[in-house]
Amino acid sequence: MSTRTDIFLDKYKTLENVVKTEFRLSDKESPMNFIMNNRDYQNIRNQLDLCRETRNLLSHNPKVSGEYAVEPSEKMIELLDKVIAKITMPPRANNIMIKKSDTCYRGMNDSVREAMFEMHEKSFTHIPLLEDDRVVGVFCENTLLSIIIDEERLNIDNNLKFTDIKKYLDIERKEVEVYPFVSQDTPISKISELFKNSPKRKDRTGMVFVTQNGKKSEKLLGIITAWEVAAEVDDV
Repeated sequence: MSTRTDIFLDKYKTLENVVKTEFRLSDKESPMNFIMNNRDYQNIRNQLDLCRETRNLLSHNPKVSGEYAVEPSEKMIELLDKVIAKITMPPRANNIMIKKSDTCYRGMNDSVREAMFEMHEKSFTHIPLLEDDRVVGVFCENTLLSIIIDEERLNIDNNLKFTDIKKYLDIERKEVEVYPFVSQDTPISKISELFKNSPKRKDRTGMVFVTQNGKKSEKLLGIITAWEVAAEVDDV
């Protein structure tokens, strides 16, 4: 019967092989060093390092009276399983997106004021504007600021509709934020890059829209914000 130590060593070897294959490492590169230096796994770097030290201790030291000197914990084995699963079966957009049915969105003929109240109440920073379930614009805090500055409008009355401020909602003309479209099968690692790279540009990713094939002309399936990506990374 395999001991917990045998299982740990087997999982560790499997992880090394998976990393080598998936990331196409050369024989000179250390799979564990590679994954520990990968920023997607920085939150568990210390745990992975402990796994490495434990594996080295078990592999390079003789048994004492036929038994291993230490025994890895169940949590260490679970960690290796999670990392292997994340690499071989990476989570995708449809796994973490907020479904359209659970998203706060509006139509172009809806009241701006009512939407603002809901944004304030629920702490939303962005609201997609949809027509026939397709994204035609985004209303956000920066939109309101632009309206106040450009039109010197301080009062948003109940009669103001989104169609009245259409020019401020076009996602193609947003100068501060961008709103990429991705397919439902896009790996989370690629979506994470959209948020991580944004500080290097003049704009930043406000939210990511998910459609079947990543096309703006397709019906919206859901949205992804930086919060969903962060939660997925922390879940490893």
